[in-house]
Amino acid sequence: MKRILLLLAALCALQAAASEPLPLPQTTDRNRSDRRSEFMSYTIRATAAAGDRETDWNYLPVEQFSQTADSTGIHYAFSFVPPEFWADRIILLHTEGSRNSHTVTVNGTEIGSARDSGVPSEFEIQSCVRSDAPNRVVITLPNDTDEPESALADDRPALTGCFLYAQPRLRIRDYTIGTALNEDGSGTLFAEVVVENASHSSESFSLCFDVFSPQGKVEDFLSFPVSLDAGTCDTMHVEMPVYGAARNRWSAASPRLYSGNLFIRHGDRILEYVPFRTGFGQTAFADGRILRNGEPVQLRVARYDATTPDALRADIRRFKKAGYDTLWPHRPQPYWFYDLCDALGMYVIDQANIGTDYRTEDRRVGGTPSNDPAWLAEYMARTQAMFYRSRNHVCIIARSLGEPSGNGYNFYKTYRWLRQADPDRPVIYAGAEGEWNSDLDLTPEIPD
Repeated sequence: MKRILLLLAALCALQAAASEPLPLPQTTDRNRSDRRSEFMSYTIRATAAAGDRETDWNYLPVEQFSQTADSTGIHYAFSFVPPEFWADRIILLHTEGSRNSHTVTVNGTEIGSARDSGVPSEFEIQSCVRSDAPNRVVITLPNDTDEPESALADDRPALTGCFLYAQPRLRIRDYTIGTALNEDGSGTLFAEVVVENASHSSESFSLCFDVFSPQGKVEDFLSFPVSLDAGTCDTMHVEMPVYGAARNRWSAASPRLYSGNLFIRHGDRILEYVPFRTGFGQTAFADGRILRNGEPVQLRVARYDATTPDALRADIRRFKKAGYDTLWPHRPQPYWFYDLCDALGMYVIDQANIGTDYRTEDRRVGGTPSNDPAWLAEYMARTQAMFYRSRNHVCIIARSLGEPSGNGYNFYKTYRWLRQADPDRPVIYAGAEGEWNSDLDLTPEIPD
């Protein structure tokens, strides 16, 4: 039993001992929201503008779990009663930061599962939620030991980010923000917004969009009529001119951010606000160099993983004084890490949650997971999850395929996907060892 559970842990974390063959993934993550940008839906404009989810009516944190363990896993349970105004809304459970894969059960019904513990997972649970009684949620993490007492004694964090929130049935499902500078010093803000009608009838509503300069000036307000049949989505393409954008360009030295809200208006009611921040300026990769606003950037890179927002603020100030301008974490970070790097001015090399030391020198097909096509779906899912959740952050200067884990077919494919998804930013892989699937050879430092 212990050996089987150890192999299960290897599947979940893409890590393994060096002597036993890895099991192949059998299923993909189930009943999760499509890969999308990470954002929060608010009910009040003021809390949306401030990013203050703690005081918004739409946010329900999970602060305490009961814990039990058996031979199948560690079970973290909590109960909640949904707020009254969540009736007939899409209720989402957000999980993040588990040390392993996890399965979600609501009132005895299995909702879904996720294997990538490095990025957020969101599960739509409204079909199993009772409005007039406590609802019991159980999040099960497979054991990496067959001794339940040892599992509970494990001091590694289990779930560092877990909360509930709701969206209206006429909602913003996803969005992408981009910017461009024009020769006359003005700018253009681009947005693609996926809107959804999850109600049971056709509906007409408005997608609204406002933008504020770094100085707090209203740049523009736009409203677009939308008509959707029941159960359908559409993508709205938005372009907005922004005058004087060249004077407010974002860089690590001068992190000037534009802010705004996407919101849904249905008749006289505003159903939700989704705030965003963005910066003007171009990142490009050409002739083996990263360019920011047309000028070469010489990155000084610190290897760093965040612990708390307050510690990150202090560390960014300390790093900047020491001459660092780039953070390269070992895995995807909490949402506030990217928000603070945007606001305080630090470039980020975002890294996929991939790392294994299993037979990394065996370059035969199937020898190492990185050169085993049966693992491609897992490698690709983790790479895409990393990309989509942080793609709207201006601080992203490059991306990394993962920790050094050998090389081969799967990393070739994820490299090509990233370069196609974002041709302007280089892709780095420290385990490429001179092969073509790494654009830059960077030597990060570990600051004191």
